[in-house]
Amino acid sequence: MELQLVYHILRKISDWAVTGYYSEILIDGPENVLNVQQGVDGKGAKRTNGPVILCSSHHNEMIDIATLATTMPKCQGERRHVSFWAKDSMFKSAVGGWVMRSSGAIPVKRNPNKSESAELNGKENLGKQDNKSESLFASTTGTLALGKVVGVFPEGTSYTQPGIVQVMPGAARVAVEYEIWRRQNQGEDIVIIPVGIVYTDKSRYQSRLKVQYGSPISVKEYLDESFSSSSSSSSSSSSLSSSNASISSSLSYPESSATTYSFSNTEDTYIARTRAATKAVALRIEKALFELTINAPDWETLYAAGIVRDIIFEGEEVPLNYWVSISQLFVDYLAPSTSNPSKAADENKHALTRYFALLHHTGLTHAVLQDLFPLPITLESTVSSSSSTAPLKDVRFWTDREWKWYHTTTLSKNLRRLLSTSTALNIAQSLAILPVLPPYLCAFLVSSLTARILATPGEEEGEAQFRSVGGGIGLGIGLAFSKVVVSQIWRRGGARISENLLRKVWLVGKGFQVLLVQCVESLGTRIDTKTTTGLHIFGLSQNSGFNISEFVSNLIQSQIVKTLMSRLLKGAGWLIAAWCVIKWYNMCIKRAYTTYTYTLAPPARKLWIHHISVLIVPRRTSPYTHIFEDPDIVPYLTLPSPPTNAFIRRREPARTASEGASKSIPKYERRPIATSKLFVALMYAKEEARRAALSVVASNEAAKSL
Repeated sequence: MELQLVYHILRKISDWAVTGYYSEILIDGPENVLNVQQGVDGKGAKRTNGPVILCSSHHNEMIDIATLATTMPKCQGERRHVSFWAKDSMFKSAVGGWVMRSSGAIPVKRNPNKSESAELNGKENLGKQDNKSESLFASTTGTLALGKVVGVFPEGTSYTQPGIVQVMPGAARVAVEYEIWRRQNQGEDIVIIPVGIVYTDKSRYQSRLKVQYGSPISVKEYLDESFSSSSSSSSSSSSLSSSNASISSSLSYPESSATTYSFSNTEDTYIARTRAATKAVALRIEKALFELTINAPDWETLYAAGIVRDIIFEGEEVPLNYWVSISQLFVDYLAPSTSNPSKAADENKHALTRYFALLHHTGLTHAVLQDLFPLPITLESTVSSSSSTAPLKDVRFWTDREWKWYHTTTLSKNLRRLLSTSTALNIAQSLAILPVLPPYLCAFLVSSLTARILATPGEEEGEAQFRSVGGGIGLGIGLAFSKVVVSQIWRRGGARISENLLRKVWLVGKGFQVLLVQCVESLGTRIDTKTTTGLHIFGLSQNSGFNISEFVSNLIQSQIVKTLMSRLLKGAGWLIAAWCVIKWYNMCIKRAYTTYTYTLAPPARKLWIHHISVLIVPRRTSPYTHIFEDPDIVPYLTLPSPPTNAFIRRREPARTASEGASKSIPKYERRPIATSKLFVALMYAKEEARRAALSVVASNEAAKSL
């Protein structure tokens, strides 16, 4: 009961953390996790849910665990329990170890990248049992034998990379080990469910999340194929791996022995074929994870694909059910090709990544910039020309007069939109969050402090984890503080204001109490009668001094019961009030957050100030065509440094000559510069990125249908 209680508590906290931090969660294919087993027992047909291994992508630390626990489908009226593999360091402390064990977690030891000498030593020790690995597989097999779900992150660690960089074979091995055990002990069939957890922006508040449970992978098919072959173990292994040759080079499999069962093969042949089946299953898991997630060969390609997606779907959100497929479509087109390099594709990617770098360093998004300063726009000189279809003038060659006309036009449009009925309604709905905002101000403060103090700099997944956890703690503190404040206000003035209302409530409560006493007296009279009759049958007499109805009625009217009921009612009232505050906040936050992002957020506020200052302060008249060569702007064109992780087994993709040159760009120190100069660079980069995105779509047949 302890395990279920702790797990339920942690899962409820996970529900609050995930649903509170992300604005939308899409769950696709949850029915694949049920693994329905059909059979017959002593009472007839039976329908149970068999063991499952969840192999999930892992790019957001504890949030991934919370997401799987939150999105598990219901089985017989309750969500299935998931026992996760967890790194053994989390079990070392007394409190942490108790929590992990009580929640059903299974400890696993992981090692950072091994040196070349360590790998050679490992090859010399082939065939020797690893006690920790055997203990892990034994405990996991025991959990699966009970028909439970085991959650595994086969990448071995949480990281922030442009794609999946490694898939370890531990999940595949334990699945094969269980399948062998099942054949010896008549267990239930096991399936592996690949899970793709994809975030639109995992560290950003009110971003979106997609969880896709892939098609089940049957382990027994791979084991049957391995042991049914009459050829040698080496040919069996090569035939299994050849079907997955496109991705096999990315895997590294530990050579470890397996427990020998009574098969007709020799021990060496058995071990070789077990490893061949394990490798084939691991390759299938990796292939499935690649299909369920977004994978780019480098950061430049991923950044460029994101900018293309934002430009094409301008002003609207990409539906979550198409997020992965659309993003991967642009990634595949922009990925570097060593066989057929394209200069135009490299130029398009360079323009897109330059625009991304400027947006990143200024804290803006393309949606905010395009909403406030739309491009392309028909200039006054173009409108006065003889041809109404004359080509638009390049923004890089605008004069001061044309810039001022542009700002005047866009400002007037923004003001008209700001004063419109729809905007007024939007602002009113956004302001509706103010009554319930005070408790959440504490949540925002604690969330920021927790992420700043505990998160490792450069680890995006750590920031999201501590922000969500800190936000939950801060919300609890905020609600408790709000309760104290409201109670003090109520004691000083609220009671006098609501005296008549309270008198009416008291009268209703008094009437309910009288009715309850009457019911108890009537019930007590019946009990007394039956008790007297029952005692008379056995030759006993009832004490005439004791009356049940009188005792119960006096108990109801006692001071202890009144105090207890008063506190219970107050506690229930505060819980209902807290529930209403949370529901109210969730209804208003998305619209309020969007309004804040477009108006009062620091990046947007700077744009509004610059918007007005251009119309007041005179500017230079010559166009700035070489702004990207300006020493003040160059540091803002460099991409953010990629994060590092000691537990990733590196595999560097091939790069084109242009990408190699881009990697050699030295790091510059970014100094604060005038908003006017930065704004011009943003507009130039946005126009170039827009043309590059249109070129990408025009060159891709599949993208034309978007």
